[in-house]
Amino acid sequence: MASKMKDNLIDINEKENGNPRAIFYKRPIKKDNYTLDIDNVDTPQEIRRQRLLQFQKKYREAAFNIGRGILDEAFNSDEDECEEHMEIDESDKKRYHLSKRCKYYANQLMMSEWMLEVPQDFVEKWIMVPCPQGKRTLVVACKGITKAYNKRGNRLGKFYSALPGGNPSEHRSSCTILDCLWIKQQKVYHVLDVLAWSNQSLINCDTEFRFFWLKSQLQEIEELQKRDTYKNTYPILPLPNISCNTELSLALENISDLYPLDGLLFYHRDGQYTKGRTPLVTWLKPFMLSEVLGISVPPPLDEKPDGYIDFKYYILNSRAKKRKETSEVQMDITHENC
Repeated sequence: MASKMKDNLIDINEKENGNPRAIFYKRPIKKDNYTLDIDNVDTPQEIRRQRLLQFQKKYREAAFNIGRGILDEAFNSDEDECEEHMEIDESDKKRYHLSKRCKYYANQLMMSEWMLEVPQDFVEKWIMVPCPQGKRTLVVACKGITKAYNKRGNRLGKFYSALPGGNPSEHRSSCTILDCLWIKQQKVYHVLDVLAWSNQSLINCDTEFRFFWLKSQLQEIEELQKRDTYKNTYPILPLPNISCNTELSLALENISDLYPLDGLLFYHRDGQYTKGRTPLVTWLKPFMLSEVLGISVPPPLDEKPDGYIDFKYYILNSRAKKRKETSEVQMDITHENC
């Protein structure tokens, strides 16, 4: 399946002029990312994946130091207090622009690339995580309070949580940092990944271990499932981790009724937590699975948007729309500052 998909993509690229592969990638990993400072967007994903895995094995200590750095920043932060239980809402531009910004928390989240080619070790080495529709946030529980930041480092709100370090009743000397999705309608956090837990940095650990650790720790703290308690304002819940060596079609049937599904993240088992874009985490919309992976998709997840042609054109249109939205936000900021 993997080799067939790769051959199809190569044939498509050879028929088009120039170098069309580059336009399908999300933004390449930047040079300030400690993992890759030599790769560029034109390099196929599989090659970049192998280079990154080798680099991470060689420089595991550097990743550990980065993890300690973000923990130290959380403890040493002297950020001013604001009103409690501020509701997260990035669509409210006034609140968004008035929110406090911590530069150190900017660009710390691990971001995905589109899956342009099926990885050679897809069945053996990859884990699928279904993602509900929500806002990506970095949740930092430290010194008796929990704060949420968007990927730019803007503080979106603060509240109490039962995470170690996240409420005033216990573990004030602990710090926990999670990669989450905030579901505004349900007022629930779904946890994608973990950067640190109770002062222990996990950035330099591989994905399989991080997921195992996260699942076991979240299950132990029953308070995290509750709402509006003294220790926990919002439920903080795990997401399913589905091995790609299982029947993915059946797995999708079992989760399709749990929540509105935005897409699916695919994590390489051996990858460390890497800030910025990485080929070790890829992304597909549910309706792309049959086209890219050749698996059946249960309804309504197989419903394609109006005007859909194929996954490559969808990616092009998505990138164009995102550039337009980014430009409009920048213009709004400019006008407000005038």
